[in-house]
Amino acid sequence: MARGIPAIVTPEVLQWARDLDRITIDEIAQKLNVDAAKVSAWENGNEHPSLTQAKKLAKQYRVPFAFFYLPDVPKRAKRLEKTDYRTFGNWGFPEMSRELRWFLRDIEDRRDIMIDLYGEAEILPTVCTLSISPDTSEEIFSEQIRNFLSLTDAVQIKFRKPEAALSYCISKLEEQDFLIFQAAKVQPEEMRGLSVAYDTFPIIALNRKDEPSARLFTLLHELVHIMTRTSGICNNMSQDPGQAEKTELFCNKIAGLALVPTVQLKRNKNFFLMQQYGIDDTYVSALARDFAVSREVILHRLWDIDFIGKSDYFDILNRYTDEYRAYKQKKKTDGFLPPALDKGTQVGKLYTKAVMSAYHAEKLTPREASNYLLGLRVKHFEAVERWCY
Repeated sequence: MARGIPAIVTPEVLQWARDLDRITIDEIAQKLNVDAAKVSAWENGNEHPSLTQAKKLAKQYRVPFAFFYLPDVPKRAKRLEKTDYRTFGNWGFPEMSRELRWFLRDIEDRRDIMIDLYGEAEILPTVCTLSISPDTSEEIFSEQIRNFLSLTDAVQIKFRKPEAALSYCISKLEEQDFLIFQAAKVQPEEMRGLSVAYDTFPIIALNRKDEPSARLFTLLHELVHIMTRTSGICNNMSQDPGQAEKTELFCNKIAGLALVPTVQLKRNKNFFLMQQYGIDDTYVSALARDFAVSREVILHRLWDIDFIGKSDYFDILNRYTDEYRAYKQKKKTDGFLPPALDKGTQVGKLYTKAVMSAYHAEKLTPREASNYLLGLRVKHFEAVERWCY
């Protein structure tokens, strides 16, 4: 049987593949239902795994099975140490989950793929030259973000829903060759968003498990990180100075200001009504619709401009949080996404367009294009292209 056929693999490559995601010998031994000593023997060359076991290893390590037969470790090794992702807001998670480690490696792989695809197509990527000092005044900083996104009052008032605002802002960033990815399997408690401030193809990642309004806020939060060149993972969007670091609070403040500018907020008819009748959920919800943000963002902006005090802010915020938890518990699942939309939203339109262009130019085989698009089947290529355009 195939299970008894030894796989004459390179021991060093086995260890390299396991180290990519910091998987321990005990973890992989448990996955394969073998002794840890057996895995150690494979990696030091004293024994060989069977063909079936080697294929299972490749699946667990998420590397091509053929890599195991290379004479040495691949030169384009993806190490988690390449970028410091753990700079900000990482409380409560001393070790990354396997899903997050995979996601970090995937987004770096996709960026390398983009560099290769643009190079083959002789396209020069846009260089991200916009850099703003954290010492810049908050109002000026937020206005520069709105200008960068072409986010005018006339544009914003048409959104009405956070989904529309999120789609618009992502499209504007992708026009500047930002890579916008969305994690589908990482828990929001571990990662709400992350950013890597490369000069070309800077990366912003969101968590698809979050609501669109939360992702919109995270998107601008991470854009502030990019503009101040402070890359990192963010899992704490708290507005409480006791729970969030100074840099995170700054990013939150700028994101809120960019989405809900003070002048426009004070000019809104619902703000006038609150001045006359006091704060009410009806007016907060109406403001949230006008700016296409969450009630929480509006609430914090009201605190920013001293319309409400800290005690009232947290009392109302806690109530909104309880309401949201009840909503999530009732909702339970996020529902089914068509394959093209599922894969497309994870990798973004800019990346998908580059892959499909290379596929149509016969630079990529159908299998390669499928692999680059998270295993999307060829029969769904037409659908994902419709989504892109």
